[in-house]
Amino acid sequence: METKPTSFARGVPAEQRNGFYGIEDELIAGAPQGEPIVAIAVYAVDEVVSKELAGEQYPVVKIVHLEPLRGAKDVTAALKLRDAAYKARTSQDALDLGDVDDDTRGEGDD
Repeated sequence: METKPTSFARGVPAEQRNGFYGIEDELIAGAPQGEPIVAIAVYAVDEVVSKELAGEQYPVVKIVHLEPLRGAKDVTAALKLRDAAYKARTSQDALDLGDVDDDTRGEGDD
């Protein structure tokens, strides 16, 4: 059976595990549209789909906890972890995300 790429379940966690709840006014007032928000996302395998006739299977993951980061130190630390994980996974030195890294590093409250 062929394994296909991971699929992502729709939806977000409930309020108690979703840091985006309750910060709507902050997002509207403080973040220009399109500006990236660095967040920690925790996923779990929700199901494994097997299609016997197609001879394929794939995992479906869903977000179980989501927390946007605030403060330049936390954002910088998260981006460093992301870069290290990317390098370990791909053997490449850096992500080419244009201005995304520059726009998110150094912003926010400490």
